[in-house]
Amino acid sequence: MNRKLVYGLTFAVLIFGIILGVLLVYKKPPALPGTPGTPPENCPATALVYVYLNDQQKSAADTVTSNLKLALQQYGLNIINVPVCSIPATSLSQKLRVYPALLFKGNISALSLFVVGEIDGYKVLNPGVSAYMASQAGLEPVLTYTAELYIVKGTAPFSDIRENESNIKYIVGQLSLSNITSIQQVSVNSLGINLTRLPAIVLKSNYNLSSGYQYVVPLGKNYYTFREDVVGQVLQYLGVQTYEIIAPPNPDLLRKGVKMGDSDNLLFILEDYHCPYCAMLINSTGNMLYNYAKTGKLQVVFVDLIIHSEVVPMHAIAKCAYNQSKDGYAYFNVSQELYHLYISGTATTMADANKTVAKYFGKNILDKCAPLLNSYQSDILAFSNSLMQQGFTGTPTLIFWSNKTHKGLIVEGCLDIKLCITEQQFSQILSWLQG
Repeated sequence: MNRKLVYGLTFAVLIFGIILGVLLVYKKPPALPGTPGTPPENCPATALVYVYLNDQQKSAADTVTSNLKLALQQYGLNIINVPVCSIPATSLSQKLRVYPALLFKGNISALSLFVVGEIDGYKVLNPGVSAYMASQAGLEPVLTYTAELYIVKGTAPFSDIRENESNIKYIVGQLSLSNITSIQQVSVNSLGINLTRLPAIVLKSNYNLSSGYQYVVPLGKNYYTFREDVVGQVLQYLGVQTYEIIAPPNPDLLRKGVKMGDSDNLLFILEDYHCPYCAMLINSTGNMLYNYAKTGKLQVVFVDLIIHSEVVPMHAIAKCAYNQSKDGYAYFNVSQELYHLYISGTATTMADANKTVAKYFGKNILDKCAPLLNSYQSDILAFSNSLMQQGFTGTPTLIFWSNKTHKGLIVEGCLDIKLCITEQQFSQILSWLQG
């Protein structure tokens, strides 16, 4: 695992979010002309404060702080003219979580978004911001909190962590901003804590790992894990594409989805009509899914997760047609034909959607849906956004759940790059689900 990649992707996605965003991964900001650090006793009443631990960090002060200024400016937050003070870590009354660290004194409204605490009259910025900006300057951030790492194993197929122990410790350490002192694999009942999915990443520390860092949450008994909406991304960093879920999926998935068949075994497919991997999935396994639904082995529920905005009207007309008829099989036929066109190289449009809806539902239903499309588009976008806030950010996402065995698993993406998921892999999952 490339360490710079972990820093770049991790902090761009998990820390900066809307403010700095993933664009910084691809466009590293050039350094502004350096502003020499000012000794603390001469530091102005309002200043950006850079705290260094060693000479290497001290020499990078201008690069780190000027990069931060430019990055903020690109997103409309201007602190270009704010002076910079560089101070040694020993000048503060207590240690910080990350070095080098970014603080400020006085009133700098553009930085208030990132404040997580205060020390000796200085306001402390989110340690993730400090670590990210340090990594952008070529520094390896020094982490001062320590934690023991527990990997809680599940039983679902294809859910193994693929990284080696050294990389696991490094990746989880950077994501949690803590030094991992040990790593141990344990069973789900051994820690006595409630978890939502397996494998789970659990940290034990005498430090409050959630303090000032919103992506880590407490579980009690000095145990911590990652926040629910980012834990899927964390597992992906560790090579996990499939993970077991402990509780049933959000009931809105069933209520808002398009249902095909009736069974205690549920499969939710989060899809987008211009997702090539969704097209691969339906192209390779569509007939199997259709037969499973017809024979009562599986209820398939199609859920809109919009990644490409141009498909919203296409989803809306298909969804409206389903709601008019409640014919999930006709809906599937519409989707399968659109995906077949797309995977064949056709840039599918609303005209294609209208044509296929008229073919499988009839022109009468197509005409009924025409005046309802704006409302459907708004609903689809709103629900799609809510799914993304829950951590579902890629298509296809497959969510399996059995109402009999109370077992479930999630597949994010494709298990097989050529077929997305093979019938054999599908059978393994169903066998585990029912067992």
